[in-house]
Amino acid sequence: MSKTGGPPFNGSVGYVNDRVAPLLRACGWRVQAFVPPRPRLRAAQESMVPMGLARALADQASGPTPLLAVHDGAGVSLRGPSRQWASHHLVLYHGLAYGTGAWIGNEAIDVHCANSPYLARSLRALFATPDWQGRRVLDPAGFTRVVDAPMPVPCVSTPAGEPGFPMGSDVPLAVRRAVDAGVVVGHALQPGKQDLMATVGILYALNDIARRRGGTRVMLAISEQSLPPAHQASIDAMLAGSGLRCADLFLPVPHLHQRAVFELFGIARFGLAYNLFPEPFGFYVLESVHAGCPVYTNGVGNNRFLLPDGHGITVIEDAGMAADASGQVSPAAFVPVAEAILEGLREPQAVSAACAQARAFIDAHWSPAAFEAGFMTAVERALQPPPPPVDFEALEVQIGPLVRGIDRASGVVRGDYANRILDHRELALVQELAGRPAAALDAADMQRLETEHRLFEEGVLALGLPEATAGSAGSPAGRTSGTGSIPA
Repeated sequence: MSKTGGPPFNGSVGYVNDRVAPLLRACGWRVQAFVPPRPRLRAAQESMVPMGLARALADQASGPTPLLAVHDGAGVSLRGPSRQWASHHLVLYHGLAYGTGAWIGNEAIDVHCANSPYLARSLRALFATPDWQGRRVLDPAGFTRVVDAPMPVPCVSTPAGEPGFPMGSDVPLAVRRAVDAGVVVGHALQPGKQDLMATVGILYALNDIARRRGGTRVMLAISEQSLPPAHQASIDAMLAGSGLRCADLFLPVPHLHQRAVFELFGIARFGLAYNLFPEPFGFYVLESVHAGCPVYTNGVGNNRFLLPDGHGITVIEDAGMAADASGQVSPAAFVPVAEAILEGLREPQAVSAACAQARAFIDAHWSPAAFEAGFMTAVERALQPPPPPVDFEALEVQIGPLVRGIDRASGVVRGDYANRILDHRELALVQELAGRPAAALDAADMQRLETEHRLFEEGVLALGLPEATAGSAGSPAGRTSGTGSIPA
């Protein structure tokens, strides 16, 4: 697993992974950590010729055969799960970006443990990629072996910021001076994840409204990695003629240690998560709201499922915010987001109450104890006989879990995999197919439609269990995404 052994933690992934071995030991397991090798020779090209890895694997093989091997996505890249070297395998997914060829379709994996119900649904959709001619799915065994476990969110235990994340700077003086000068400061510190077009559109709308109504100037503290010189020049070009420049909207911030991040949450009046990156879980958004700073988001990834309505996360997105065929978005599309932020600024007591509700919810659902219970349940399931593989004919066509919305009027699909525009024929197909059982669909017709329109390949549609039976595959009832209908 990635970076285990205690602080300084290697991001949220390291924070979670570092809890696995102590948890297993506390439950009576004898745990042997696999330590990835470091080249002993200064000029050794370990990444090109993995001599050290081969030595480490050979040393591991000389001991007793593990009953259970626990991996994350990076871990399966070091050694693919196989019954030859461990009796059972559990993979903990923090996302789907790593080691794909080692886990997709691998029958040696007893449990695919996702870090959120959203990621679990996404995994099932991948495993259920249909082969219409063969009337089977890509990984029928994997489909029934997906579970999810609640993550331990650091601020539940350390509300002022986890000291095990010490790397980074203090809050820059430029941010403090802006606040002292009466500027309303927001935050968007996740490096490289922002949809800059949307973020600039929101900041422009906020300042345009403030200028017309005599309000207060608004700036965004943003990771300096998100604003290299080329991006700053592009933003200046976008703002040409508006009277604003990139420097009027953004306060570039270096990487902060986590206590400084929480200090910034206390200074900021709102957070933005209008991102392109589909967040598998969403630590950053939860941490902001837990600290009392509300977040406005397009809901990408799990951000739209994290908290109930009225708990400090406001999801605002419509078809107008998706780029057209030329890649352009009207600045007017982001005015509703700006208006919602301004409404929150005018009602600070209501915002504080919403964030207080969120804090209680986060403390209850993502505590170390909740992680222990959920993860050990996944461990127990990994040791049990496998459930029967899913029956292809029992599945039904559903709106894919990556779809945030489909606009009936324009055909615009807003998705975590990609946005696209459905023509009238494709929109009719989606409406016609959603909710239909696989058993009722002709293989040749579906193969032809998929070849022509790629609705499953691009995540618009997916195969899944009917909602009434989804719980048997580990999906909590009532938390599916768009099942059987086109979401607004």
